[in-house]
Amino acid sequence: MAHTCTHDTSAAPDAVWRIWSQPESWHEWNPDVEFVKLDGPFAAGTTGTMRTKRGGTHPILLEEVNDGRSFQLGTAAMPGTRFHFRCEIAPSGGGSRISQSISMSGPMGGLFSAMMGKKIAQSFEPILHGLASKAEGAG
Repeated sequence: MAHTCTHDTSAAPDAVWRIWSQPESWHEWNPDVEFVKLDGPFAAGTTGTMRTKRGGTHPILLEEVNDGRSFQLGTAAMPGTRFHFRCEIAPSGGGSRISQSISMSGPMGGLFSAMMGKKIAQSFEPILHGLASKAEGAG
């Protein structure tokens, strides 16, 4: 089960994508990220490391990238569970609708999703707001 947060912005989809597809700059607008380092290009199969303010440092994998539209990042943040963060951009009115979802897999995925999924998705609002503000300023 995916838990999702959406946010509308006046920024064009390509402005949002330019920022979202540069993980090394996420700390500039994402209040939870200290740093992201990818071991290659922003493409499916690329691995890296992310350090968050609350969760520590974790290996990450870009599981899927649909250039200009969406990507999915995976990490094993908790024992027996893999977190999948799906980030999407869609044209909406004169701007974009951006969304971030979390789903969980693995032996403990269902339990952790039921316990924490909604709360984690609610924490995406300031992240999406930061992304929108950065994209609106870049446009």
